Amino acid sequence: MKKLRRSWIDLDHAVLHSAPLIWQDWLSYPLSLTQYIEKRTQKSVSIQVLTDKNQLVLNDEQDLFRRSFRHCRVREVYLCIDDTPVVFARSVLPTTSSTGINRDLLQIGNKPLGEVLFKNGQAPILLRQVTEIPSIGFGRRSLYQLRGHPILITEFFMPALLDKIIT
Repeated sequence: MKKLRRSWIDLDHAVLHSAPLIWQDWLSYPLSLTQYIEKRTQKSVSIQVLTDKNQLVLNDEQDLFRRSFRHCRVREVYLCIDDTPVVFARSVLPTTSSTGINRDLLQIGNKPLGEVLFKNGQAPILLRQVTEIPSIGFGRRSLYQLRGHPILITEFFMPALLDKIIT
């Protein structure tokens, strides 16, 4: 896990173009990843929830929020096409980001988080970082702002995704 934490770099033009061409659109896509997968594969995405519970945030994730909090809700899921995982996603929602105006986040169940995040158009991206882990693949993490509250979403693109794309 330490190697993963040290390997994130801020996404900019030069970093994006150092990634293989096939991954550049995936790493930089600004809207709902679920909808983009459905568009590119012409199939529906299903969500397999791995975990969804309150826990302590990782230190490197905490640093991205630029404010201190101890507890958060962490949701880890697979985005699947034809029951095959194509993306692993980890969402970190500080308690204050999933209450009040954002309480609908507590009831998403096996729906994509993007349904809430992009419900009214584009959610502002405060920060985007990318990484490549040789045994895992390419990943990105984005700090979004939903109705004034930060949400961190990390996504790793699995090799099976490329097999599902319709060209």
